[in-house]
Amino acid sequence: MKQDRGDPSAAVCVIGAGPRGTSILERIAANAPEILGDREFAIHLVDPFPPGSGRTWRTSQSELLWMNSAAEQVTMFPGSSVRCAGPAYPGPTTGAWLAETGRDPLHDGHYASRPAQGRYLQEFFHGVRTHMAPNLRLHLHRATAVDVRHAGTDRQCVVLDSGRGAVPAAQLVLAQGHTDVVTDTPRGLTRIGPGRADEDGLDRIPTGAPVVVRGLGLVFVDCLLLLTEGRGGRFRARAARRPPPLSPVRPRARAVRGFPSRCPALPQARVHPELALSAAASPHPGDVPRPAAPPGVRLRPRPVAPALQELSWAYYHELFTAHPGRTRMDWASFAAQYERFADDDDRAAKLVRAAVPDPDDHFAPERLTAPLAGHHSPDPLALQRRVRAHLRDSVRRRREPRHSAHVAVIRALGAVGGVLGDLYHAGELPPAAAAVALRRFSVGAFLSSGPPPLRMEQLIALSEAGVVTFTGPGTTVTADEDAALFRAASPHVRATYTARILLDARLPEPDLARTADPLLRRLLAAGHISEETAPDATGSPRPTGALRVRDGHPLDAAGHAHDSWYVAGPEQFPHAGTDAGFFRRNDEIARAVLRRAADRPAAA
Repeated sequence: MKQDRGDPSAAVCVIGAGPRGTSILERIAANAPEILGDREFAIHLVDPFPPGSGRTWRTSQSELLWMNSAAEQVTMFPGSSVRCAGPAYPGPTTGAWLAETGRDPLHDGHYASRPAQGRYLQEFFHGVRTHMAPNLRLHLHRATAVDVRHAGTDRQCVVLDSGRGAVPAAQLVLAQGHTDVVTDTPRGLTRIGPGRADEDGLDRIPTGAPVVVRGLGLVFVDCLLLLTEGRGGRFRARAARRPPPLSPVRPRARAVRGFPSRCPALPQARVHPELALSAAASPHPGDVPRPAAPPGVRLRPRPVAPALQELSWAYYHELFTAHPGRTRMDWASFAAQYERFADDDDRAAKLVRAAVPDPDDHFAPERLTAPLAGHHSPDPLALQRRVRAHLRDSVRRRREPRHSAHVAVIRALGAVGGVLGDLYHAGELPPAAAAVALRRFSVGAFLSSGPPPLRMEQLIALSEAGVVTFTGPGTTVTADEDAALFRAASPHVRATYTARILLDARLPEPDLARTADPLLRRLLAAGHISEETAPDATGSPRPTGALRVRDGHPLDAAGHAHDSWYVAGPEQFPHAGTDAGFFRRNDEIARAVLRRAADRPAAA
């Protein structure tokens, strides 16, 4: 691997050196011998944070922050299960690498810390760099990209911050991951976030201060640990229960909104080849073509079914094949009848009652999607008890192998989301349909990578101690500048919670107009990129906040695609042994970049 600069027209600049950018680098290196031969090519990797880990997985963050996927599932190596044109190079999962090196322990039996994952990612990057072909030149730029000059020409260059010069590259890959947004803070109040848990930002919260928290997902759990254990608090196990709840010491945070995510899927859960998955779980099935079935998934030869049918199919397949003693017929007989009754809820329910005697074994999607359905008590104390009961049920279903059918549903949700992502990235799912469908099935990604069981137990303990108070469904947060207070209230609960501090513990929704990324902000202002729109209730176009993309290329203000620019948005970590779209799309981008370079005349 050479370090000198070469012909700018034979170069690509990858913005973002986290997992996405690093995987694209690996795919470029893997595909280059086939497509480029011995022609020289330069790759510029731009990121102010260390390559491999990037910002999210930096090794300097607190060890209290854990991954939400089991370490034995996560990998950066595209193995033989990935259907991509480039060569497959299997390698260890995070769990296998940690076990081999003996550097970092796993928490709660399966979960690596964020810094440990960052070390795995940095080691992966170093391995890619070490084994790159000698005709590939890698340039690392610990900087922030702020502009692109001579866009779309062979003289194109990427401008870096702090006067660090410009990067000459005719091709551009946008792989920044989740970007922050600029938010407004009401006068006299403190607002932190939205964004990933930020230790420096949380330092603005005095110990013991009440806090209104918006969001009750993965970011919230991270913030909660930094505000409790991170400030010297300790959880103590009570010997009277198994698994033991944990007692907090300090500090105090209150008034959280929404509902906690479920624990993630059991690492040992099986993926069944008979799993039926609709070609598209879109609210507009007629608009969606049928993609090829991924390995291990068959697409049923019938019109696109509602997602709940797909989830129930996955659930009962696991129940009948893994726990036949809890059913009254074999899987083949049940499946044949269940398929016939797919559009007849009454007959399907009657079949389930006859075939599955225990009502607790019946598929109940509301456990996942609407855990507070049917809770009508305005008493805030009753709400706390209801939420804690749900959390305990979640932990129980996570820990007990007899509930593996529940895990199968979570896996199926993730598969539905993957199909939707493939269709959207291929331009085969209209933006409006994608927005509705992704909202409907985003619970799959949320549930499949929820907090580890121990974190859920700690949340229960904090609720029992009065440190965390759940405000209820449909909570809204308003700012009262005259009183210098944030107010949080649910229309279903007779209580209002106030605080001078609002913690937006959630990742921001895409909002290109308010992005804090200086490069995207500049490109938008110059008309080089544009914002996606979708029709509102009146049929008029309304900005969605997302970057407008066609066939993986960003569109400018006039609707023209930048054929030499590529968009690689954020995705979950790929799991070993799956046909992860993360790898397939990275391979497609890498091969497109290399083919474009190969088609250019060689420099004299």
